[in-house]
Amino acid sequence: MINLIFTLYNLAWFAAMPFLRRSPRVSIGWSQRTLREVPDGPFDIWIQAASGGESLLTNMVLERLAATLPQQKKLRVLATSGTKQGIDSLKKGRDLLPLQESLKITIAYFPFDAPYLMKKAFVRFAPKLAIIVETELWPGFLVTARRNHVPVLLINGRMSEKSCRSYRHFHGFFKKYGPERIWAISSQDGERFAGVFGAERVELMNNIKFDRIKSTSEVSSASPIAGLFPETARFVLLGSVRREEEEVILKTIIATLARRRDIVIGIFPKHIERADPWLTLLHAAGLQAVKRSEIVDRRPPGTIIVWDVFGELAGAYALAAATFVGGSLVNFGGQNFLEPLAFGLKPIIGAYWQDFAWVGRDIVTSGLVQEIADGTELTAALLAAIDSDMKRGEVIQKVRRFFQPRKGGTDQISRQIMDRLHSLESQ
Repeated sequence: MINLIFTLYNLAWFAAMPFLRRSPRVSIGWSQRTLREVPDGPFDIWIQAASGGESLLTNMVLERLAATLPQQKKLRVLATSGTKQGIDSLKKGRDLLPLQESLKITIAYFPFDAPYLMKKAFVRFAPKLAIIVETELWPGFLVTARRNHVPVLLINGRMSEKSCRSYRHFHGFFKKYGPERIWAISSQDGERFAGVFGAERVELMNNIKFDRIKSTSEVSSASPIAGLFPETARFVLLGSVRREEEEVILKTIIATLARRRDIVIGIFPKHIERADPWLTLLHAAGLQAVKRSEIVDRRPPGTIIVWDVFGELAGAYALAAATFVGGSLVNFGGQNFLEPLAFGLKPIIGAYWQDFAWVGRDIVTSGLVQEIADGTELTAALLAAIDSDMKRGEVIQKVRRFFQPRKGGTDQISRQIMDRLHSLESQ
């Protein structure tokens, strides 16, 4: 039966290829996705990170492996991702590692999951161990790994209730071909994975993302963001804003500026291609707005800066007096509201942050995060934050006390990976 299904699955991929080739997003890295230009193995580990967020976690694991490898041990790792953002993040992480002969990291786009391509991929890459970060359950990958006797581990696993309902329809397939071992980040996620794959495969771990919280109150005077507006202006940051939130956010901007003309507002769209539409909306509302890439001198208070460049969000959090983290006013699951806490900045979020439910609701009850219901409450919360006498040092101490018991996932999973690899090499 599986052979028939895979034949049909292959045909579906063949039919889809011409359309995928014309996709601006998917066509990037085409030669690697189709295995026309890929590195040869063998690799000790093949680790797959779906996109940018998973790539950041992958970098943390690889950094930890590099730091703990025995001097005589050599490790060849293939790190793949399905998006340009993920590839760029993996390359940045690799470049930050100290040069060493013991760990060699090769980066490539994840091949299309067509069974005929996956068969070639496992021959070319010849991994001893395959690792999935969070949840990336491609059937071609899983079946081919099993047929090539390559154990698959799933780390930092999370699964929404919606995904769980979908995966349960294929419970028989995942019981047979699913990952050998799954480390889930919460008991709730663990129960969902157990319902799909079986409880005997599932263990719990601390979320690697907690290890990313490295609190600092320092703001570099050399930061390029610091030179965008006067030092006396209060900076309000609206981060990871989704298109569906734009109407509410625009009203919030108008209402906030009506009360405070001494501020500068920064908008970080979730998708950078929304920068131009944002500029059009703001100009139509009679507001003074400019794209980040076009700024050549300090902008006066009352200006709205629309970010159209990557890599400056963290530095912006370090300078902000108040921030809202988007993807949470509408039902999109929320975006990463932990990052501003690293700089002693308490974020404001909407009611929809189920993708970060693993943090626990006590992050709100502790006062570290403020939850609002709508645009009216958001305006009031931003104005209150602007006027508050927030002491970043005190916030950072509270953040450290909150997160310290939750850290350690990177060390835990790195040990598990090396133990499993060692057992394979001993066979």
